[in-house]
Amino acid sequence: MMNGSMISNVLFKWLGGLLVAATLAVSLPAGAAALHLGSRARVYDTAGHLERLTDPGGALDADQANAAPGWSAMPGSLSAGFTSDAVWLRLTLDIGQAGPDGWMLRLSNALLDDVRVYTQEQGGWRLLGRGGGDVPRAEWPVDYRSPAFRFTPRTAGPHVLLLRLRSKHALATRLDVMPRQTFENLARREGMLFGAYAGFYLLLICLHAVFWRVTRAPMSGLFFVYIGLCIFNEVMSLGPIQQLAGLPVAASDLLVGLGIACALPIATAMTMRQLELGRLYPRLARGVLLICAAAALVCSLLILSGRFALGMQPIQLLALGVMLAMAAAALYLMWRGWRPARRFLLIFGVFYAGVTVGFLRNLGVVPINGFTQHATMLGTMVHMLLLSQMIIGRHERLRRARESRQANLAAELAQQHNQRLEREVAQRTADLLDEIRRREAAEEDLRRALELERKVLAEQRDFVAMVSHEFRTPLAIIGTSAQQLGRNLDAPAEKSQARCRNIREASLRLLSLVDQYLTDDRIREPRAELYDEICDVRVMLAELGLSWPEGRFRYVFDMPDASVRCDAGLLRVALRNLLANADRHAPDGGAVDVAVRHDQHSLRIEVSNPGACIPEMERERLFLKYYRGQNARAKPGAGLGLYLVSRIAARLGGSVVLAQAGGDEPVTFRLSLPLRFAQF
Repeated sequence: MMNGSMISNVLFKWLGGLLVAATLAVSLPAGAAALHLGSRARVYDTAGHLERLTDPGGALDADQANAAPGWSAMPGSLSAGFTSDAVWLRLTLDIGQAGPDGWMLRLSNALLDDVRVYTQEQGGWRLLGRGGGDVPRAEWPVDYRSPAFRFTPRTAGPHVLLLRLRSKHALATRLDVMPRQTFENLARREGMLFGAYAGFYLLLICLHAVFWRVTRAPMSGLFFVYIGLCIFNEVMSLGPIQQLAGLPVAASDLLVGLGIACALPIATAMTMRQLELGRLYPRLARGVLLICAAAALVCSLLILSGRFALGMQPIQLLALGVMLAMAAAALYLMWRGWRPARRFLLIFGVFYAGVTVGFLRNLGVVPINGFTQHATMLGTMVHMLLLSQMIIGRHERLRRARESRQANLAAELAQQHNQRLEREVAQRTADLLDEIRRREAAEEDLRRALELERKVLAEQRDFVAMVSHEFRTPLAIIGTSAQQLGRNLDAPAEKSQARCRNIREASLRLLSLVDQYLTDDRIREPRAELYDEICDVRVMLAELGLSWPEGRFRYVFDMPDASVRCDAGLLRVALRNLLANADRHAPDGGAVDVAVRHDQHSLRIEVSNPGACIPEMERERLFLKYYRGQNARAKPGAGLGLYLVSRIAARLGGSVVLAQAGGDEPVTFRLSLPLRFAQF
């Protein structure tokens, strides 16, 4: 039976999956490519170069982890969600030139509990350093807000690193590699950024403290508490406070957890005040606030009792649910004409977007990158600016409104007039939004057309490159053989016949390529007309068989008349490609069987040749454009033959399938044409 933490984790991942617009199943390679470190001083992102191994209980050491099965390549950065397991990462660095300053490894998550980095040497694995919340700051190898390690290889070439990570928080992080000088410059820039960030919020907090002291506006006091909690949680998550104050992990995790839990009821109250939900649904507003306060209390107790993950995940799930519910309510109320809903969506929309990205990043739903790492911070800054401006502006508007009402009755008439103007403006705004949407739709249509044009141009370039490459080989064979014939007119008959045979085979190959490429160009045009005529399949097969040695094909006709009404040119190309495919894969000296049969609905042409078994994973891809299986890679070809057969069969109203896959039985392709075209 799953415990509460596992159930909460499953619910989180399920909800995160519903919020993603679309998910794709990506088949990962067996291993990750090495990250090449050049001479340029820049930050190297390891996404796409990492391998991951889950270590339940964290019982493995470096040797055991490196030799353990189950390593899998990761397409991006690590996003493992809340987990009690240890996670190993393996990174291969291809160092072009070993320098005296070495390289720096930096993890972006400042809330990791235990990070250990091992480097492989001749005597085994050596601990490069250890960091994280469980390690005292004085023992960190680099004094930085998040775990960072110095790696100074003595030689150039490949170097393998192992990283062991554990955390009671969401195990999501980005791993960067950079030269030491770049790291120091980046740390200085981050210090200035955090200083500006702290100064901005300190100024904002002081402004609203003074504003609340002067006006005693309830909204300003609530905002003062709200902004203080938001900034505290954000700064604690980024790690500069832990770095400067040297907070132990117990105090740091406790402050982070309690800060997030306490922020839920405060943020909910602030949200409902801005939406003015209490005016419309007072009982609902009180109930939601009580639920959030109770959940915050319960989760705070769980965090205080040491059940950090069990306390953090429900509070984040509830916060995400409240955000979605408030956004949906604002959209509904805006549709109903509730004016505060417009301001709410403007002010809280950017904040909700940033926090949602941060939650989904922590849960492992979205990858770790520069945008997702700072989305919450950017969204919070914009949100605080807009909200601060709205609170001050709202208070000023209320003050002026009171003064206007106390001045004379004319102010009320002016207010009514303003309301009529606002309705007109709202209508004009709606009309303008409709016009903007129409223009955006037109712009999107133009963008799609441009994308389609780019795709067509790319296909044309690929087509020209392939034609040039494929035509060059048979033309070279023809030219070389003809040159040898001309220089050696007295050569033995066997050599002359062999050169003539080479010319003949190359010309047949060239003719086949011409048929393939021109036919592909024709069937890609949907408005191209079919040439409807009666085709004798028996005669057509006999004519096509003359291109190969006598006896190469054996024919079986189980019907008196093998005529069908269709486009003879397309059918000839389809049959030529089927015969050429069978001849290419049949052993020398063997025979290819061609059987023509019919039933009540279709005329069937089966081409069989002995051959190796086609793997299961390749059978569904045989008819894809430019696809060549393992058995065909050692033989000439462009990967268009079976693709053209499939397209032509569909154009003629029929189909082609792989009837038998080879091995103990012959490889058999069956071309079926509908009998409604046949003439008997």
